[in-house]
Amino acid sequence: MKILVMGAGAIGSVFGGFLSLKPNPLQKAAGLDVSLVGRFEHMQAIKEKGLHISGIWGEYYADNLKTFASVQEVIKGDKDFDLILLTVKSYDTREATEKIVKANLVGGNTWVISLQNGLGNLETIAEIVGKEKTVGGRVIFGAELVKPGWVKVTVYADKVILGKAEGEPADERLEEIAKVFTECGIPTATTEGIEKFIWGKILYNCALNGLGTILEVPYGRLAERKESRWIMEEIIKEIFLLAKKKRVKLFWEEAGEYLKVFYDSLVPPTKEHYSSMLQDIKRGKRTEIDALNGSIVELAKKEGLSLPINQVVTDLVKFKEKKIEG
Repeated sequence: MKILVMGAGAIGSVFGGFLSLKPNPLQKAAGLDVSLVGRFEHMQAIKEKGLHISGIWGEYYADNLKTFASVQEVIKGDKDFDLILLTVKSYDTREATEKIVKANLVGGNTWVISLQNGLGNLETIAEIVGKEKTVGGRVIFGAELVKPGWVKVTVYADKVILGKAEGEPADERLEEIAKVFTECGIPTATTEGIEKFIWGKILYNCALNGLGTILEVPYGRLAERKESRWIMEEIIKEIFLLAKKKRVKLFWEEAGEYLKVFYDSLVPPTKEHYSSMLQDIKRGKRTEIDALNGSIVELAKKEGLSLPINQVVTDLVKFKEKKIEG
């Protein structure tokens, strides 16, 4: 299996690194043929010294990765990829997908798997490469780029879930991909209802990411104080209102049902975790707020709904972005 990781930052590098690792006592699968496309400094460091992966999953060194700083460099090499893992920021989805298509990297048997945050990524990818080639992924572990060539797995809440954009049951090929990912050290399962999982992650991310960025505290602190709990609960209630209006099926019938799971099961494993959005702000980067609370607000407007708490969180994160910019 040949794999290209498009947008190999922290999460993409973890996927690429684990999939490329040679067999060890914790792995059953042999290292796969993996290429990474990412920022020059990170790619160069991996090329020279290999990829160092640390954190809660242990210490690993992946030294057989192919690295490229641009799609144009990939074109010069072997292009016959079975999978392209898209791990770019949500605001780069269209541009990245168009680039891999223009470069003829999406072959007849290539699947593009979105392992991204936010709403709208699957629809954008499917519009460009076709639904039959598009797979959605729900990723709910966290990682950070310590320095070029070194990524750290910081938190793990649940296994990766893969599902076809068409909403069909997983076929033999998708099951095999999930099996390979798992055997390479990334627990993965399949579903025929990926939309439910993506909206489940939206609930979690919209409640925590923006507010954690504004207040600059870890997720656990947000759950401790009544003021921040109220804001998170209103965010979640608004999203349930939108889902009901759009007839999106969730795992939970009511917001109260989800909130019990949220406080009892979802927040505790990530209580020390700081929002990746906050990391983006501190590095002077654009955040993904438009694909999270911002996308919820825009979808609500189309349905004639006003979601004031999600709007305020979106506006405050954008204010913080501009403040950092100068």
